[in-house]
Amino acid sequence: RLAWEAMRPICEELGPDAVIFPSLRTVPQVDLWLRDRMELPGQLFHGLEWTVAASDANPLFSASLPNRFVAVVPSSRLEELARMCSDAVRTWMQDLGRKVVTLLLEAADLQPQEYPFPYEQMQRQLQDFPEVYWAGVPFSLIRPRNERDQTDLDVSELLHAMAPFHGVDPGTVSGFLATPAWRVLQKDIALEDGTRFYQPKPGVLYPAVYELVERLLAGAKAARPFRQRTDEGWRCSLTGESECLSLEPQHLHLPPGKRRAKSDQEFREGEHVETLWARITHRKPAWSRSGEHLGGLAAVKRLWPTVFAEEVAKALPETSSAGAVPRFVVSTHTMALAHQLEKWLDSGTTVDPELETLLKDQEPVALPRRLHLKHRKNGRLKIAMRIPSLLESEEGGDKETPSEAEYKVRSILAQAKGARADQVEKYYALLLMDGDRMGAILSGEEAFHTSYLESFHPQVQMQLRRLAERHPLLNEYAHQCRAPSPGRHSAISSALRDFSQSVVRFLVEEAHPGRLIYAGGDDLLAMLPVADLLTCMGRLRAAYSGDPPPGTQGSEGIEALGRTLSPAKGFAVLRRGSLGQASLKIMRTMGSKATASAGAVVAHYQAPLTAVMRELRAAEQRAKSEGGRDAFSISVVKRSGSGLRLTARWGEPLALLSDLHRFLATPGVSRRAVYNTLAWLTDLPHPSEVPEMLSTLLAYQLERQSSQASVGNQPRELADRLTALAKKQGEGWLPWLRSFLGVAEFFAREVRAQDDLSEGR
Repeated sequence: RLAWEAMRPICEELGPDAVIFPSLRTVPQVDLWLRDRMELPGQLFHGLEWTVAASDANPLFSASLPNRFVAVVPSSRLEELARMCSDAVRTWMQDLGRKVVTLLLEAADLQPQEYPFPYEQMQRQLQDFPEVYWAGVPFSLIRPRNERDQTDLDVSELLHAMAPFHGVDPGTVSGFLATPAWRVLQKDIALEDGTRFYQPKPGVLYPAVYELVERLLAGAKAARPFRQRTDEGWRCSLTGESECLSLEPQHLHLPPGKRRAKSDQEFREGEHVETLWARITHRKPAWSRSGEHLGGLAAVKRLWPTVFAEEVAKALPETSSAGAVPRFVVSTHTMALAHQLEKWLDSGTTVDPELETLLKDQEPVALPRRLHLKHRKNGRLKIAMRIPSLLESEEGGDKETPSEAEYKVRSILAQAKGARADQVEKYYALLLMDGDRMGAILSGEEAFHTSYLESFHPQVQMQLRRLAERHPLLNEYAHQCRAPSPGRHSAISSALRDFSQSVVRFLVEEAHPGRLIYAGGDDLLAMLPVADLLTCMGRLRAAYSGDPPPGTQGSEGIEALGRTLSPAKGFAVLRRGSLGQASLKIMRTMGSKATASAGAVVAHYQAPLTAVMRELRAAEQRAKSEGGRDAFSISVVKRSGSGLRLTARWGEPLALLSDLHRFLATPGVSRRAVYNTLAWLTDLPHPSEVPEMLSTLLAYQLERQSSQASVGNQPRELADRLTALAKKQGEGWLPWLRSFLGVAEFFAREVRAQDDLSEGR
């Protein structure tokens, strides 16, 4: 929302088309602005999901805009518009801060007008938030000597402006102006018949202007000016930086108290005082845990879901009278159980009346969106919504053995999955994915370039080749790397928008029972059941580049809940619409040269989320550093304190990991094959020294622990593939292979073993 508030003044003054990056078309927050602030007819947005979804599954709740943008604006208004953007986002933040203070005081049963001090604190603490940096480069640095035709370009001023950023003397050719592309683009190309194929105008130097503004922005951010602020007394429990919000200035010097003093005289005599946060903890425990006392920014973050839910409710006519859109936050415990809950709902089995009565007394929880969409007409969905609450309440006690009710619930979930009665999943997965080298893609570096010839329609290519055979300069132009342009950046922006708004949402929340937390451009954060992690990871990576999903051929797509996502010659096609609206949506993809890296963490649902998120970010960094980008890294954080880490490239390693863990989960195959293998691996030489030894011994253990003849030649094939991958790891082959086998064994346990890919899976 902050990102949109920063862009809004540009859109209101110049129109949304002025913003090149990110693409704003079909973004729900922008559509809402067009309908309500710009007063576009409501029927233009009829049937869109954000106008009808009355829970926080609504796309309005999905963060989807990055915290930076690129816009083309009149140079005469550059500073004015930049100041408007900065003022707009900070004004909005101040308004939000005042609203949060009012909500806190009202929740504490206090009259807001009687307590000005917390408003003063909030205003002071949010005074320079957020930090806003901007840079602008005018095209007037490029002067056409021929004013009428805008040709014969003079770039001396541009060279002078670029020199400090490239460490060269003023006037020295540098940056884009030193590239082979500019050596070709600066020349007129005239054909034999006197027509001009190409004539350079100021717009052709957009790459140089973009490069300069990027370097200017980096310099502005490096300066990081700030205003010093004085804070006193008790600090915020979360940040430790700002003072906590208090009812009176003197409360800042007291610990969270027990009883509010009746007068200043009692305060001076040492009476205990009931602070604002003591009141909030008692009356609104969801806003403040026991012992917490929050500063302004932390309070805004804590209450933002409540405030935003009320805003969305006002945008939806059918919910505006209800006050707020109901929260739909899927807990880590529910996500751990989601795969088994779906299997139980699919199985059609029922629960006995006594257990059903007991479950009706439990608090319902939010289930993943896929389960609601798939089983909304299934009467047992309400029972499924209460199962996590029963299990959590039973596990929270001191009993050494499960109660009869808990045992029955565990049994129906385990049997639906084909596991033992005592096996209920307690681990969930977090996935963090990020596009690789986006800066290089936007600047059109050689590794991601497309030639001018390749960018034309095939029929135009054929004609251009014929002309180029007789014209050396035209031939050089045709095979030159195409320079970045506003059109290229808009195309990249629209591809990232389609990926984050449509593709990711479909794959995470419809094709799998996951929960999308953030999807903005090339990066995403999602929560998934462990059993769905590997498949979803592979599909997301393939969809980012527009490649066929793993395990499919050609244009074969992924089906889920009546919709199909499939690649089609550089595009992704999503057939049939949501909410009963038939449609065919054709979307750009980033292309085969674009790659992405992902980090994933599998953790116990009771593990501290801050620690899990820290490990998740570290996993993503390992994928980019140790994996060399275009890679994934998985961390398994076990309840016992031990853990596993596996980093590998996409493609064969992920396919082999999936195949191996499916083999180990096959009935009649024992996972002891992994334990036995790990016991003697240390004594083996490097696979390259004795090529057949590792493969033979791996195959022997896999065959030995297989009691069924139906496994066929799988042990030998898996062993050969494992050996081939181990050889590529160099000196680190042994720890890598240990991690690979350990992760495969963990995923193969009955409670989370991946099923055959059925409809939507």
